[in-house]
Amino acid sequence: MKLAIILDTLATARLPAVTGEQLLSLVGTAEGKAFAADLKRFAAGETQRHDQLAAVVHALAPALRGAVKELGYQFDLRTLIAAAKLDRSSGIKAIIKASERPDKRAQAVAFLRRAGLQVIGGTERSAPAVPTEPPYYSFKIFGNSAALCISEARTRAGNQYTIQVEGAVGAAVSGTKSFDWRSVMIVQLTKQECYLTLALFENKIASLRFDGHGDRHDKSLHIDYQERHYFVRMTKRGKAAVAVQVRPADALQIVSLLYKQIRLNDPHLEIDQIRAFTDQLAQMTNTTTV
Repeated sequence: MKLAIILDTLATARLPAVTGEQLLSLVGTAEGKAFAADLKRFAAGETQRHDQLAAVVHALAPALRGAVKELGYQFDLRTLIAAAKLDRSSGIKAIIKASERPDKRAQAVAFLRRAGLQVIGGTERSAPAVPTEPPYYSFKIFGNSAALCISEARTRAGNQYTIQVEGAVGAAVSGTKSFDWRSVMIVQLTKQECYLTLALFENKIASLRFDGHGDRHDKSLHIDYQERHYFVRMTKRGKAAVAVQVRPADALQIVSLLYKQIRLNDPHLEIDQIRAFTDQLAQMTNTTTV
């Protein structure tokens, strides 16, 4: 795509201009391909692409690289673009302003931590299982004797976007029903497991079982499609199992979050392409054990 066309489209979107030198960092990357596609779609009238364009433009800002290093983190363009698409570039704006406005420093550092960037001069920063700084997205699903908390997360191996499933057993406190969230069972899905789980919650796979999770490889996650609802069961050696019935309305939230995380990992994929992948998985097996 010619630079003049890119600049015209960005001007129409009321976004800062970029130089040819800045765009060189996107050549041959998935982010560059997604940026080109978003430019074409915005020019064709899809104004909802504005935030995706803004995330790339702000991540290419000349002042950003130095500002990130000043805060003690290593610059990673791909990671910053993905994170900026999550919060409509507010984190990147805070980073650039942090040198002049100390009140923005905490917001900027929190953004860099959530993004999972490495600390300068230190070992690789492991992304927390659940982001420790708001905002992050999570929701709870309550059953009769247990409950689940589903949240966005980043994998410690590879820093991939994923979801985390926490299971809490029921407990009676002063005669009132509650759940023991201080002693939860946690399973974080791998990138591959996200695709399989999406296929199940789209009713394409009947049953899944993910074994070997946890540092001691002693945790398992079982999910079944049971026509009118779904059934999730979490087990760990030496602990009571967590079993929760998931209604279709609750499953929609899981499906939505899975699409979001998958697309953050592979921004070049459209929804129809992801569905084609899950269709292929469904054709290969009806019951999958991983």
